[in-house]
Amino acid sequence: MQRPQNNDSQLILVQQNLRTLPPELVRRHADHVEQLDLSHNCLKDLSWLADFEQLRHLVLDSNRMHEAHLRTLTCPLPQLEVLMLNKNEFSDLPTTMRLIRKLFPNLQYLSLHGNPICPDGLELQPFSTYLRYDYEYYSNYIAQSLSKLKFLDHGLVQRTYKYESFPIKNYNGKQLIQTTSV
Repeated sequence: MQRPQNNDSQLILVQQNLRTLPPELVRRHADHVEQLDLSHNCLKDLSWLADFEQLRHLVLDSNRMHEAHLRTLTCPLPQLEVLMLNKNEFSDLPTTMRLIRKLFPNLQYLSLHGNPICPDGLELQPFSTYLRYDYEYYSNYIAQSLSKLKFLDHGLVQRTYKYESFPIKNYNGKQLIQTTSV
C-alpha cells in the first residue's frame, strides 16, 4: 500500500485495493480526520467509520458498494455533512434512503451518480435507462427522506411533492394519470 496522502484533517487513500481500513490507520487518523477519500477501492466493511468522530466529508466513489455494505456501519455518524457514493451498485432506493437517513442524519450533500437507483441521464451505468421512475421522482423521494439535505448529485434540492409516485403509462407510452403538485 502506498503512503496515504494527508494533512491534519484530510486523508486520501484512492486506488489502494482496500476491503477495509487497516486498524493502524484507524488508530493514527480517526481522532482528527474531517475529510476522507477512499474512492476506487473494494470496500466491504465500514464498521471502522464509527471511530472517525470528526469526519464531515466522506467519498466512497467506485467501490462496487451496495446496501449490504452500508449495514456494516452500526453506529450513526451525525457529524457527517457530505457523502459521495458515485459509481457504486446501490439498486434499492427505499432501502438505501432508510440506511442513509439512519446512519447520516445530518447529511447536507449527497451524490449517487452512476448507481442503478439514480436516473441521472449521464449514462454512467448501462442500466440507467431501464429505471421505472425519472429523476424528479428520485430527487423528491430523497428530499422527503433526508430533511436536512441541501444538495443532491449536481444541484440544489427542490422539494416539490407529488401525489402519484410513478407515472402510469399505457402500452404506447402516453401518460394516463397526471401527477399533481401540492
